[in-house]
Amino acid sequence: MADDVYTIDHDATLFYYFQGNRDGTAKVKKEVRYDRNLWNTCAQLQIRIPFITKYPTAPVEPYSPNANPYSGFGNLELRYIYAVTDKTFDHSLVAGVALPTQSNGVESIDTQLKFFYNVKWKWNGGAIASTNEYDQTIIRPPGASETSLYEQELTLPYWSFVDDPNWKGLKLSATYTGKVYFNDGSIYKSAVGVMLNGSLNDVALSFRDTWGIGANGLWKYKVEANASARF
Repeated sequence: MADDVYTIDHDATLFYYFQGNRDGTAKVKKEVRYDRNLWNTCAQLQIRIPFITKYPTAPVEPYSPNANPYSGFGNLELRYIYAVTDKTFDHSLVAGVALPTQSNGVESIDTQLKFFYNVKWKWNGGAIASTNEYDQTIIRPPGASETSLYEQELTLPYWSFVDDPNWKGLKLSATYTGKVYFNDGSIYKSAVGVMLNGSLNDVALSFRDTWGIGANGLWKYKVEANASARF
């Protein structure tokens, strides 16, 4: 959220996730992000540069005829962020576009618009955050898949559970993610998990592990980690 990494002149983030799907396939995403303030500390421009590896269970012509892992550049994203922070309440508006820059068939070649509204209520000893996202395909070439979804992530209570001064910023939270896929019969899928986040000097760190819920789970399990450096 805004008070973690978005109140500085500029920063860089390394992001990683491994997602194991229910059908036995898997996906790894490695991403470099760069944020730069615009006319004030509330407004930022962000670029996301992804590299994706997929692990199929069956041949994928022509990308993986022997069902071996295959990799490629993902869809580059540009985002505009306007974030306002306060001692008790943060909120931000985000608008972005995902460009069809993928290679080797690792993502769809559609162009998407993305909109976010993120809020965080804070109190002494805890907080609750809600991230709301809407993605919509605006250009879909022949053969490309369409995206139309709403996603909400809830994170709470940002509990500080250690007294060591060196780890004072380390916090533990529970997370819940729910998605509605409007282009697929309005199917609802969800996942729950835990998250650790904190900071070491000017580097913000986080780790999250989530598991899909029920027959419509978002995935079997997913591990995410990122580190954001301020400079």
